[in-house]
Formats: sequence, structure tokens, C-alpha cells
Amino acid sequence: MNEDLFDVADYACLVTGASSGIGKVIAEGFAEARSKVMLAARRNDRLEEIASSLRSRGLEAKWIRCDVANEDDVESAVKATVDAYGSLDLLVNCAGITHVSQSTELKVSDWRRVLEVNLTGTFLAAKHAAKQMMTKKRGKIVNFASVYGVLADISPELPYFASKAGVVGLTRQLALELAPHNIQVNSIAPGFFISEMNKPIIEDTDALSYTLSRIPLRRIGKASEILGVVQFLASKASDYITGQLIIVDGGWTLW
Repeated sequence: MNEDLFDVADYACLVTGASSGIGKVIAEGFAEARSKVMLAARRNDRLEEIASSLRSRGLEAKWIRCDVANEDDVESAVKATVDAYGSLDLLVNCAGITHVSQSTELKVSDWRRVLEVNLTGTFLAAKHAAKQMMTKKRGKIVNFASVYGVLADISPELPYFASKAGVVGLTRQLALELAPHNIQVNSIAPGFFISEMNKPIIEDTDALSYTLSRIPLRRIGKASEILGVVQFLASKASDYITGQLIIVDGGWTLW
């Protein structure tokens, strides 16, 4: 096997939502693979802590505060990446929030905020990243959807379900538009992984039992099992894959 196919060394990467959860794991994983990483999120203290830890190990990592729902913030994050590393080879859109409420009681303001972060934020980051990638005629964009973007469940999180379904459609259309520029755009739909967002489920015995009952492999996903898929989609090994959704869910969507 040609190991260079999976090499991401010296890639200039921008990872949103990098202060916690899957975004943090991805940022750390790419830095460990010798990529040059820009961590973007809203929590300065967490970003500084993660970036400093990576740099103390001789790895390349910088950070910038970014609310992905704010276009000026997003544009600044893309510019900071290019200024720091000379290019932008990979964007990983991990930033995401949710809101739990019965749909009939859901406030429009809460609906809008979830869509602004999860869907509009993904669009804004992809928009400005693509502009940079087009100048080099190459690039990779990986968007985070969710199994909740392709199925329904008992959890009352309507804006989250709608926004993640939107990410799937956004990915397909962007892939079509950017294909002539040699930019591949794909999305990942994680199932149940440990994260701040899933903490209430993990701490609720009944909720955790129900969730695990929906997963044929009967376990919570490991962070490395997401990281490997992102690295594949970032590498040369996936150059002929675009507009696709890869589901990483332990079999949840088999039902």
C-alpha cells in the first residue's frame, strides 16, 4: 500500500468547534499527523490551552476566536489560517449546538440560533475557505452532519435534526459547484460519541440504555473512529470522492 495516499503532513487545516468534543480530537489528531492546524471556536481559554499543549510537543497549532454564525469572524479565521500557513488545504466544519424542546413549544429564537450555527455557520466557513482553495485549484472540505440528519428519533431537537439534514444537502450542492476547481466536499454523520452535547444522555441511565439499544454494536463510538474517517477524506486517498455522506454510527441507521 502507498502510505503517502493517507499522508496529511504539512496540510494547512482550519477546524471549527475545536475547543471541545470531536472538534478538539480532530484538531489534535491532525497536529499529531504533522498538519498545521488553526483551531477556531468561541472559548478563548480552551483554545489557548489546547494550542499551547500541542506546541509544547513541537506541533504546529494556532488559535482564533470565531463564532461561525458571524461572517466577519469566519472570514477572519480563514485569513488567519492563510496568513499563518501560506494556504488553506483543509476545512473541517465541526462547530455545532442543539436545543431540546417539544416542537410546539420551541421558540423561534432558539430555532434560528441552532440553524445559524449548524447550517449557516457551515455555509459561511465553506464559502470563505473555498475562495482561498480556488486560487490553488485544490482543497478538501469536510462537514459534520449527524445520523439525526438522516433519521428521526424520540429526542425533541427539531432544529438540530433540520440543520443536520441541511448540511447533507449543502454538501452535495457545494461538491457539484466546486468540482471544476478540484475541491472535494464531503460530510460525516456521526452516531453516538462522547461529547459535551451528549453528556446529559450519558449521565441518564434510561436515556443511555435506550440509545445503546439502537446501536447494533452496542457501544459508544471512540474518538479515533471519527478521526480516521476525517483523515481519509482529507488525504489523497479520497481525491475521487465528493458530495458523499459517510455514516459512522455503529450500525444505528440500519434499523
